[in-house]
Amino acid sequence: MAESMPDYSPQEDLDYDMYYHPEEFNNKGDSVESPSHYNTGTVECIDYLKDNMPFEVYLGYLEGNTKKYLHRWRYKKKPLEDLKKAQWYLNRLIKELDDGT
Repeated sequence: MAESMPDYSPQEDLDYDMYYHPEEFNNKGDSVESPSHYNTGTVECIDYLKDNMPFEVYLGYLEGNTKKYLHRWRYKKKPLEDLKKAQWYLNRLIKELDDGT
């Protein structure tokens, strides 16, 4: 017997995002290219991760995030935003492989 999809309420994600990331609802920052909650210090989170992971692990991180956003876009209030996030991570993965760094 096929498993049924769990009940999903887009409002749950919206409530969470509005509480934990209110800046995204005040038109501050770009929630795809450079989310403000990832830039609170002097180093952007993605650069920190790259510098503190073995290269293969970092590539797996980029691949995993690409897959995550491709998996969940259908269930989000802003599906296009999640597809753009998947594209961002895929582009970053391609760049890293192309640069070979």
